[in-house]
Amino acid sequence: MVLRLHEGDVAAFDQLFIEMYPALCVLSDRIVEDEAAAKDIVSEVFLQLWKTRTFLNEVRSINAYLYVATRNHSLNHLKKLKRNEKKVRQAYDRQLEEKSYEDILQNVFNAEAIRLLHEAILTLPPECTKVVQLNIEGLSTNEIALQLGISPSAVSHQKARAIRLLRGKIAPGMVLISLFLAD
Repeated sequence: MVLRLHEGDVAAFDQLFIEMYPALCVLSDRIVEDEAAAKDIVSEVFLQLWKTRTFLNEVRSINAYLYVATRNHSLNHLKKLKRNEKKVRQAYDRQLEEKSYEDILQNVFNAEAIRLLHEAILTLPPECTKVVQLNIEGLSTNEIALQLGISPSAVSHQKARAIRLLRGKIAPGMVLISLFLAD
């Protein structure tokens, strides 16, 4: 059989494949515990056998050769899976750490922005403060006007005034926060 394979006899190769493939798949499946992977591994063993058939003259038992090759390929498959699993786990851990750090920074930034905003709102003139607080609570311009007993245009004027005043008070603080968190 080895001599026929060495000479490139396709019929001998087909016969060997038919005889050995099922047993080699069982061996590989017992090692890798994955039937589909075992079939792929055995197919790879036969492909390698065909490609290197000219060097088979030193092989005494083709069956023993195939069993050893299948075992080795199966073990290499497991090693590769472990390496890949370790790489995937490391990448996941790294992303989790980066995500957590970014989330913490974002939460700090958001909390500080809210604190600065509330602090700045309290420094506004009283009529602006009332309008802004009611707006934050979700009231519409008409609802605020009704509650404060002023016209909707007066509410809009106070909102615009509050925004103008808040920009001057909040923007410098936000720049400082951004610089601090960028480090």
